[in-house]
Amino acid sequence: MPVDSRSLGITGFQFYCMSLAAIGSFNFGWNIGSVNIPGDVLQNCVTGREYYGPFPSCIFVGSNTAWGVITGSYALGALIGAVASNPVIDKRGYKFTLSWFALLNVAGALLLSLTTKLPQFIIGRIVVGIAAGAANNALSTYVSDIATPRSRTIMGGSVQVACNLGIMLDNAIALGLAPPPRWRILFSLTGAFGLLNFILFPFARESPKWLISKGRMDEARESLTMFRKGAYIDAEFDEMVAIDRANKARTVDVNVWQLAKGQTPDNLRHQLMCVSALLFFQQFSGINAVIFYSTSIINKSTKSNPADIPTLAQILSFLISVAALVFTVLGMGLGAVFGRRSLLMFSHLMMAIFSGIIVPGTIRSVTALVVTAVFCFNAFFNLGVGPIPWATAGEMTPRYAMTAMSGIGTGIGYISTFAIGVIFPAINNWWGNYTFLFFLAWNMIAVVFIFFFIPETRDRPIEETVRLHSTGIHTVLGSKYATVPIDHKTEVYVRDEDASLMDGESSIAQVVE
Repeated sequence: MPVDSRSLGITGFQFYCMSLAAIGSFNFGWNIGSVNIPGDVLQNCVTGREYYGPFPSCIFVGSNTAWGVITGSYALGALIGAVASNPVIDKRGYKFTLSWFALLNVAGALLLSLTTKLPQFIIGRIVVGIAAGAANNALSTYVSDIATPRSRTIMGGSVQVACNLGIMLDNAIALGLAPPPRWRILFSLTGAFGLLNFILFPFARESPKWLISKGRMDEARESLTMFRKGAYIDAEFDEMVAIDRANKARTVDVNVWQLAKGQTPDNLRHQLMCVSALLFFQQFSGINAVIFYSTSIINKSTKSNPADIPTLAQILSFLISVAALVFTVLGMGLGAVFGRRSLLMFSHLMMAIFSGIIVPGTIRSVTALVVTAVFCFNAFFNLGVGPIPWATAGEMTPRYAMTAMSGIGTGIGYISTFAIGVIFPAINNWWGNYTFLFFLAWNMIAVVFIFFFIPETRDRPIEETVRLHSTGIHTVLGSKYATVPIDHKTEVYVRDEDASLMDGESSIAQVVE
């Protein structure tokens, strides 16, 4: 007898569709890393100022704050993309959104690679940011939709894996393409990735949950059959339909404004607080100071000539990005063993420790200590703080509010990214070698917050998480919030039609132990 589809792990087709969807997040990482290694060439014209036809060799900025705005403008575009993509996902689906928004990368690549003036470069960064924001917003909820409770534990880190892969490959190629005018090729490649995304993603399948929400039942069953190939899908499909009908009996899909005002049938204030806080802490942990400025941070100790490309600092930045990818994959596996909550606290705590170690290393110009601390800081970020926050909206929120919740969370994340990109150069000027004490404090605050408020979602069906935590803001200390391994429970969801017709409420049964 075929196995129940709800007990499956990752299937080949799930991985295939997740990989195609992740091209957009790969491009997100590519564009985050693109200003790191060529930064001194672009900002300070360290290789000299000359022209190659109509194109200058650099974009002289002359101000750290202005360079911070250039760096952060990408996140501003991502915020626009995250918000703008929500109604498109609701109306047209994930395939349309992930395919067509990707074409903005082509327009952005043309602006960046052919730039002659600073405003053109900023606009180009915003345009590719819009594409990235839409891609990350859609990917996080798409993965949640196509995954089983067991496979969601691993697949939830797909945004961060794709992002780190993009950063790593960008840093590798930038070692050869940072000098002028080759940096223009580096910025043009984001358009090629966007075009690849547009061509390939139509071969993926639409989310069965989205299809059910639109009443396209035959397509939804066909899609679920592909995602759960060889398994018995009737119970899972009937469960999806029952949950969709129950949600519709209570409310239609809510938008960002309704969710923020609390105009939802379930009390989702706790989920909104958790999703928003985790993505805020993710950025204020200090990771983007490392991603955007690791070359300059390390160069304080190595004191290399930035015109001698590739410098030791640039090579070390690339090696750090390789380690980041490795630790992201490792973190996905550890999340399945130790759980999301524990891994998040451990990750933030270790980042706080290594933030403190960076300070004496830069004060005394101990290159080995600074490089080791930055390496470990980045590695521990990618064990938990990197991948887990992206998955929280999809794991804690009912279907009718999932897109809006993801939009708010990613929006806060991008605002925080923009803020760090803008203020870090100023903080670095004011605090000098003590800058990372700022991030040490935020990481410790995050540890305390997670301990009291973030629930464990490992192997727990979304509907059960919603039931447990739709009670207003509360602490999660207590045995009733502990998860039970999925092998030791049977998921049974029953919808009482009469009750739902009488009072608009769904009576989906609790998980039966």
